[in-house]
Formats: sequence, C-alpha cells, structure tokens
Amino acid sequence: MDFIMYLPGLKDVKVTGMTEKEDGIDIHVEMGVRLHTCPQCGARTRKVHDYRIRKIGHLKLFERLTRLVYNRRRYVCRECGKRFSEKNPFVGRYQRFSSDWNKAVGLRSLKAKTFKEMAVSFGASATTITRRFDALASSVMKGPGKLPKAIAIDEYKGDTRSGKYQVIIADAVTREPIDILPNRKLMTVEAYLREHGGDVKVVVMDMSHTFKSAVKKALGSPVIVADRFHFVRYVHWALERVRIRVQKGFSDYDRKKCKKKRRVFHKDSSKLTQEEQWYLERYLSMHRDLQKGYELKEAFKKWFKEAKAKGLDEMDSIKRWFRFISWR
Repeated sequence: MDFIMYLPGLKDVKVTGMTEKEDGIDIHVEMGVRLHTCPQCGARTRKVHDYRIRKIGHLKLFERLTRLVYNRRRYVCRECGKRFSEKNPFVGRYQRFSSDWNKAVGLRSLKAKTFKEMAVSFGASATTITRRFDALASSVMKGPGKLPKAIAIDEYKGDTRSGKYQVIIADAVTREPIDILPNRKLMTVEAYLREHGGDVKVVVMDMSHTFKSAVKKALGSPVIVADRFHFVRYVHWALERVRIRVQKGFSDYDRKKCKKKRRVFHKDSSKLTQEEQWYLERYLSMHRDLQKGYELKEAFKKWFKEAKAKGLDEMDSIKRWFRFISWR
C-alpha cells in the first residue's frame, strides 16, 4: 500500500513514509518528477540521472525531534550532459536543517534564555544556534552611528567564538542597549569608542582597569562614573575585611558566632530583627575598628539615599556632604 501524505510547510513535497526511532522520527520525503531547466545551457529536461539521500533536521513532531530523509533526485541534461539536483522549497544548498527550522530558530533565539537551552530543544549544537542568531542580527541591526553623550559599558558572559565575555554598550539615560562588542579586549573597546564616541561626555562603567584605559585613550577625559552596584560592593568588601581581621582576636565561640552572623553587618539597619540587633551591638562593642567600619558603611548608605533623592539639581551640596570618607 502506498503511503503518500502532505505536511504543512512542505509545499509540493510528498511524504512517503515515517520511521519511529529512539532519538526521534524520520520522515521520508521526495519531490515529484517535473521539467527542469539546465543551469548550464538552458535546455529543458526531465530525465533522471540518479538519487541521493540527504538527512535534514526539521521541526519537532509531537514534541519529538524530527529528521527529513530526503530522497533527492538529480537530473541530466540531454543536450550538454550537465548533471544537477532538483529544486526544492524546504532546504537550501549545503544546509543540514530545513528552512522552517531556520526560521523557528531565528524567532526563538531572540527570546531564549541561553543558546545551550535552545540547542537541546532543537536538536542542534550551541554553536549552530549562535550562528543562526548572528546571521539574523546582522541582517536587521543597523550601525550605531554616533553614540549619545552619556553611555554605559558593561561586560557579560556570552561564550562566543570571539571570547567568553562580550561588552554591551547602552544609553546611560534611557538604558536602552545600543551595540554589543565581540570581546572585552582593550583594543576592541578602544577602536569602537574612537569610531563612534566623538560626542561622548559621560561614561558609566564598573571599576575595570581595561574599560578605564580604553575610555581615556579613545575619548580623552570624559566624566567616568562608577556604577553604584560596584561602588557599594567595595564599601561592603572593606567592612568585611575589617570583620575578618578583628574577629581573629575573639574567643573561639565569638569568632565562630561572629562569622556565622556576618550578614547583620551588611543588612539594612532598619530591617534588623531584635535578635540580629542584639548580635550587631554585641560585636560592635567588642572592637573599635569594627564599630568605626560599620558607622562608615551606614554613613555611606545615608549619603547614597540622600544623593539619589536630590539628583543632579543639587550636585554641589551632595559633594560637600560626602566627607565621611576622610574620617579617621
């Protein structure tokens, strides 16, 4: 009994059978015999020379990975003897995945969490998914032109062919991403800023020496603003170093307990429980350096909240208030 059916997305393609396997489903397909034009001399022919089997990745069927087992027909020209493959609407030349598969990957890659997760879902490698995303991005993305006056620079782990870390350039005011650099090397960032950063006056970034050097070499002397996350983190790290140093002089019980309760030193003082407040006061009273470090941290947080509330309009008063850093 002949098994011939048609599937959506496979126009003019005959499905001649299906094979269920442990790793998915093989769908056997072929095109009908029809008149073709010779690509060499332009003569018309329908003479078949031979058949070749191609296995092509396709969209899932019933949530199972699917391959098209394509019985590709090759024609031969009666006039010049040229042999050529038949035309088909579902897979391009030298492609290992169908056109519908490529379209689906292109759409899903824009919203996917990771390329690795997508690769598992679509039965491909993470490298293949990355290439499809790059091809889609290059076709729709326009050059950034001139960067705005205030930009933000940050790195993220992308693990592409160019390196494990990439750099994102964003508008510091609107927070909208502008461009992505292939790696975080100094020469890459510097060359990009030289080309597009003629109008940049303010750069928001972490405390990376690479970024700082690239910005100064490419842009001269713009205002460099350390982003608040990294700045606040340095304050907490400083307090943590003080705690580690002074608790060495405590008794075994207090040393272990102080380490276990270390979060009370960093938690917002207004959110401490009664028990946490007791432990905080106990250990601050045991060493002057720890108490002083904690007071500096609290003073910084108070200044930070005040600065955030006042904004740019009261920048001078904010700077004058920021004097606790000179405490002894």
